[in-house]
Amino acid sequence: MAELNIGKHCEIESCKQKDFLPFVCSSCSGVFCLEHRSRDSHSCPEVLVKKEIGSGGSKSYPCSYEDCKGKELLPVICPHCEKHFCLTHRHQDDHKCEKLEIPKPRMAATQELVQKIVESKKNAPPSKGRKGAKNAATII
Repeated sequence: MAELNIGKHCEIESCKQKDFLPFVCSSCSGVFCLEHRSRDSHSCPEVLVKKEIGSGGSKSYPCSYEDCKGKELLPVICPHCEKHFCLTHRHQDDHKCEKLEIPKPRMAATQELVQKIVESKKNAPPSKGRKGAKNAATII
């Protein structure tokens, strides 16, 4: 009788157990039995590489703001002055960025025009009232 093509053999040389519900490692994509499914039990090569990178790569980025001792694990770089800052000093106005552009007052010309109109209305004599078609003076 022919053997059905169901299941897979464990990739560990000393095991080679046929498993009908094999486990596929998400790191190295190897096929393993229940006993060798964990990364530690099959000595996953991808985990070893990640541990080496992780242990040597624990770099921190100190804040460039004067008298600040803050550090970040990820770089927080100001796009204007291109210096590293902590989250407290990440905005231009927080770290007194040398390239900070002070916003100009919006609609300055309009504001001046409105101010002139208001001043001219204050100096003008008060109007006597509105004269219209239904005014008593126009009926006579």
